[in-house]
Amino acid sequence: MDGAYIRRWREDVTACLDRLLPGFEVRLGYPPGRHMVGGMAGEERFASLASTRPSGDLLEWYRQVREVSLPDIGSGYFVHDPGLVVRREVASVRGRFTADVVVFASDGGGTLFAVSAVTGSPVYRLPAGEIVAGVYRSDDPRFDVVAEDLTGFLDRLHDAVEVFAATGAAGDL
Repeated sequence: MDGAYIRRWREDVTACLDRLLPGFEVRLGYPPGRHMVGGMAGEERFASLASTRPSGDLLEWYRQVREVSLPDIGSGYFVHDPGLVVRREVASVRGRFTADVVVFASDGGGTLFAVSAVTGSPVYRLPAGEIVAGVYRSDDPRFDVVAEDLTGFLDRLHDAVEVFAATGAAGDL
């Protein structure tokens, strides 16, 4: 993942939101939540990420984008602010998969999204499950790989925003 990809992603998603939000309430029958793609993380918050052992891709992401809030896309999607990432509750996953992870995103239904600390590693979907001493355990079939890597996850999130802006319906991640 490079800075050009992230800038393009941010611009494309922002353009989709700019098309979606005018007339949102008339079209969907309720007012929109606060949608935003934040700017880069401040130095202090960015530096605090080192304790989470994030992948190089996740660090590159936070150099460009502090957080993403998409409360009306599907059940809502949120790429967490680095301050929330640092206060992590889950440090590893066990069950269908075993990995040390960093939780960086969630949806409005309680599902977490985590990426392994190794660049190019898969992104895992973590539905509600047991968390003991930082270890997430689940045999739930929804505990799965949602994307081959962080770029794949961001591409799927981008697609969900585009489809919702065009149709009012969003797919699941």
